[in-house]
Amino acid sequence: RARSMLKRMAADFRINWLESFCTFLGLIFQRLFRGIVLSQSSLAEIREAAREAPIIIMPAHRSHMDYLIISLLFYTNGLIPPHIAAGDNLTFWPMGPIFRHSGAFFLRRSTRGNRLYSAVLRQYVRKLLKEGYWIEFFIEGTRSRSGKSLPPKYGMLSMVIDAVASGAAPDAMLVPAAITYEKVVEAKS
Repeated sequence: RARSMLKRMAADFRINWLESFCTFLGLIFQRLFRGIVLSQSSLAEIREAAREAPIIIMPAHRSHMDYLIISLLFYTNGLIPPHIAAGDNLTFWPMGPIFRHSGAFFLRRSTRGNRLYSAVLRQYVRKLLKEGYWIEFFIEGTRSRSGKSLPPKYGMLSMVIDAVASGAAPDAMLVPAAITYEKVVEAKS
């Protein structure tokens, strides 16, 4: 059962899929947005922090574009995009395989009452950090439909802290992030 859960959960990162997906995203974003502005000084700080420990990116979640923009910006600036904690509702074809091969790992909305699933997820996060992978998760746990911040959920954060406290990774650099939009793409929905 644990192996089956892990197979449904785990990313299957492939650089050629990521390169193709980022090329496609670049073309789409040119049509969707007038421009994307990135703080180069913040990017330099992330690069510097990454020399010491894996990066944990924790953006607020306003749009499905959030994780796509972060991955594209990292890729186009010479950084490997993070493994992204994504809801298992995003495993649909054809996007599920594209996301999985671009670094997404899929989790259930709630692990409450399922100790085996919680243990598998906790060990997976531990393994990612132990191997030095960067992780991105949304501290709110889900997308804000109103544009206002939701209360934080601490499950993923506690898994990162437990991994560091238990020695799986010597440290982790927590990076709060924000993507702001003049107009959120899904606003009408």
